Amino acid sequence: MLLVVLRRLRDLVVVLAVVGTFLFFLLRSIPGDPAQVLLGLKATPDQLARLHEELGLTGPLYEQYFHWVGNVLTGDFGTSIKYQAPVLDMIAGHIAPTLTLAIASTVISFLLTVLVISWVTVSPHSWVARGVNRVAQFGLALPEFWLALLAVYAFALALGWFPTSGYTPLFTDPVTSVPQLVLPVAVLVVGQTAFFTITMEESVLGELTQLYLRTARAKGVTERRIALRHVLPNSMLPVLTAVGLNFASLIGGVVVIESIFVIPGLGTMLLGAVYARDFPLIQGGVMFIAFLFVVVNLLVDLAYSLVDPKVRVS
Repeated sequence: MLLVVLRRLRDLVVVLAVVGTFLFFLLRSIPGDPAQVLLGLKATPDQLARLHEELGLTGPLYEQYFHWVGNVLTGDFGTSIKYQAPVLDMIAGHIAPTLTLAIASTVISFLLTVLVISWVTVSPHSWVARGVNRVAQFGLALPEFWLALLAVYAFALALGWFPTSGYTPLFTDPVTSVPQLVLPVAVLVVGQTAFFTITMEESVLGELTQLYLRTARAKGVTERRIALRHVLPNSMLPVLTAVGLNFASLIGGVVVIESIFVIPGLGTMLLGAVYARDFPLIQGGVMFIAFLFVVVNLLVDLAYSLVDPKVRVS
């Protein structure tokens, strides 16, 4: 277990170094001047030069890079050009809404998937088993932005059951926050549940062909016990991988949902930073997402050892 943690820490350093370096040079090679965005098209050359000096955008590119690396190693990711606030403070201020959406939708989707696949495994000839794959394929094909707009029109504008937009911290005012989260979380749950269901159903079908199940039936073990005690736990590893990767991708990938429901999350912050050519904020935000990817992969590896004894022994 310790070796797994050490390997992931090594991977974390490598991933952050590669992502940070690639992003630094990529951002400075694309068209667009942050000083021009801040001052406008009527800014004079002298004004632009002074602002370039203040933003640290003067001098050779390699000097800017080593200066940035030195600051990062001391925990200083710079100051946002657009918001004039420390990058880490900006990330901390926007990560809570995104984490709320990601955690709530992932947990609900995983529980729904386990419930549906358990039913399908125990009752393979039921109407649920016959239609689950078609419904999952349909749910996976639905575009999130279209589903979000449809949900707003149907449940917020037409029926008035939920607010159209807004965000309130969950632990600050749950009564106000929960209705605001219902629609965006429900939209995310549709696609995630479909993806998890397809993944777990394929894993279950592969597990049903294993020879140990024939031995269990020969010993008189009931089909329900075989399904719940053997098939489902042994089919969980691919689902854990899907859950981990999907959760990590949600951290930076819910910008469309955040934009439609006016949620001030990490995706919305990064989108605004891209429009403003806010180099420090883009670099800090993307590196934070890369950090979460590695951490989530570590948690998935640790979950493997809890689910599968063979992984724990190895």
